[in-house]
Amino acid sequence: MRGSAPQVSHVIARRALLSTTLAFIVPHAQQPPAAVAASSPLWPRDGIFSDCAAGTSCVSSQDDRPAVWDNPWIAEGALADDYAALRRTIVKRLGGRVVAEDGERYLRAEFEETGLAGATVDDAEFFFTPNDSLVQFKAVRRSGGPDFGANKKRLEKARIALGWEKVPVLRNRRRALVVVESPFDSFGPALYSDVYEDSDPMSGAFKPPTAAERVWMRESDDRVRSK
Repeated sequence: MRGSAPQVSHVIARRALLSTTLAFIVPHAQQPPAAVAASSPLWPRDGIFSDCAAGTSCVSSQDDRPAVWDNPWIAEGALADDYAALRRTIVKRLGGRVVAEDGERYLRAEFEETGLAGATVDDAEFFFTPNDSLVQFKAVRRSGGPDFGANKKRLEKARIALGWEKVPVLRNRRRALVVVESPFDSFGPALYSDVYEDSDPMSGAFKPPTAAERVWMRESDDRVRSK
């Protein structure tokens, strides 16, 4: 947790908000409550990953700061099948290594790559939310150095390979620099809708994708999936 009492209160309040709102995002699609096992020691506390540490290359579906946040995923198949598919994608498609798992809802993997700057290792965690169809994730470069978008690209490649959708999120952007968007912006409480929409008062009216744009989006996913 961060230093002062007001900051601690802010983190606690955000945990409460995330825990409350996630219950209403997607219908309970995977299994009835009676089938959910007791919490594993590997699971994130209260089902919420810790915030990305300052100064690290990190992406998380549960840290609402614009510089590190990305939409959680929706997996609406059978839990055991989805879990196995994610594990298979990590190992066979992305070349990762599973280093911790509970065999049901939680996976932690590491990805090692060698480039001009030498070897780098990224750590990624995945959690299938109980009584829901959400998949939460957090990925970070172990060295703390810049990853130049590698973690975000890898996660997106995994999502597309799995054929899973992102959770559509309505967010209220608060601009730090008033007239332009920046990594220093903050978001108001997350709301969820049938479409993704940025309610920035300075942005234009939201327009759903046209039929042609939807075809292009599907083709784009296919191109990434085939790589």
